[in-house]
Amino acid sequence: MSETVILIVDDELEICELVSMYLEKEGYRTHYVHDGVSAIQAAVHYQPDLVLLDNLLPDLSGVEVCTQLRRLMDIPILFMSCKGEESDKVIALGIGGDDYIVKPFGLRELVARVKAHLRRREKMELTNEVLQFGSLCIDITSRCVWLNRERIKLSGTEFDILLLLAQNPGIVFSPEEIFRKVWSANVNEDVRTVIVHVSNLRKKIESSSTQPVYILTAWGTGYQFNSVWARRGLGRPSAGKREQLAAR
Repeated sequence: MSETVILIVDDELEICELVSMYLEKEGYRTHYVHDGVSAIQAAVHYQPDLVLLDNLLPDLSGVEVCTQLRRLMDIPILFMSCKGEESDKVIALGIGGDDYIVKPFGLRELVARVKAHLRRREKMELTNEVLQFGSLCIDITSRCVWLNRERIKLSGTEFDILLLLAQNPGIVFSPEEIFRKVWSANVNEDVRTVIVHVSNLRKKIESSSTQPVYILTAWGTGYQFNSVWARRGLGRPSAGKREQLAAR
């Protein structure tokens, strides 16, 4: 089995060395760089399985780096930032970040989040299904989503939240439950992160924010995938659908 490679991007050498040492004790291979341009070059060269990205770099912002990495590869990107304002988190997750952890953080929590994202990705790669709900198609193997025959770009975490809800139409999940199931980690539940991801997801797949077709709000409780799809017998694995999508 090939090694799992993690790229650490932070302008502070001490943080890079500490995080690198902790991750390598867990069996991961790490590389670290200290600026945005080097981060993009290193990502192309090393082809990492996951990126830990500081939001404050000497040349490019973490948001700019994340945006460029998203054009190159579909891997988990976890922001590490001393900026804990909700607006900063909304921006980072909105442009494709999968997670956001505020400095100072515990190394055990960081490793738990890293493992959770890698575990989810590995699990999805072993699944061979395409789910279809009307004009919405979810290819679990390729982790692609299509709406009205056009591919919708989702972050890894947005995809995982959509898949959790879509595989359980009509079942209400609280933000806490979504966090536990999607992150699969024994860390503090970050409800706000879930809410931001769901909001971004809706903007991408719903034509109307006031009359959603797919992701519904159960007020005071959480979110559910519209049960109408289950009643219509939709959302089951669709034979041959992947070949049709790949041909587009």
